[in-house]
Amino acid sequence: MEDEIDLEKAFLLVRDMPYIRASSRDPKAIIAEWRGTCSGKHYLLKRLFAELGYSSRLMACTTVTYIDPKKVLGKLRKLLRQSNGRFVDVHNYLILELPEGEMTVDATWPVSARGMGTVINEHFVLGENQKIAVEPLKSWIVPDDRDSQDFKNEILKDSFTPEELAHRDEFVKALSKVTNSPWIKFLVWLRSLIQGKDAG
Repeated sequence: MEDEIDLEKAFLLVRDMPYIRASSRDPKAIIAEWRGTCSGKHYLLKRLFAELGYSSRLMACTTVTYIDPKKVLGKLRKLLRQSNGRFVDVHNYLILELPEGEMTVDATWPVSARGMGTVINEHFVLGENQKIAVEPLKSWIVPDDRDSQDFKNEILKDSFTPEELAHRDEFVKALSKVTNSPWIKFLVWLRSLIQGKDAG
């Protein structure tokens, strides 16, 4: 029971870091700057799980997501119109190894992004698989003897065009601003409030 509480605390700590790229994906930088995206957050969480005595496998998967530009605001809408709603990425998550089996863990999105169309894992129940934040197309186990970010960058380069990767970088930057904007959070809250009244 104590182990479950410690694992849950580690998960919640990392999950609720703001979704913003740090200057480096190194766990020390993620902690110092208190921010990260799917890569940095899971590099750190893997380290924390190991400190608690649990092994985990870092996973990388390609994904292509189609988003209706009309459902987003500002620069995100402009970027999605340029790509016909197409967003490509290589996503990271973890497979936690437990005595009773394996558990999928994805700490990408903080609860503060609720209502923005993101996949948020609000609870950590030991042994219960979490939802992966994207729809994986092809998955890899990131080798422990490889630099995790170099491995991810190789998959990105091999899987997508330079134009797609440039679009991805701009999209992630814009997405970070939107999901951390107090104004956007207020609009999401207001929309949910209005929808709740309409349903009543």
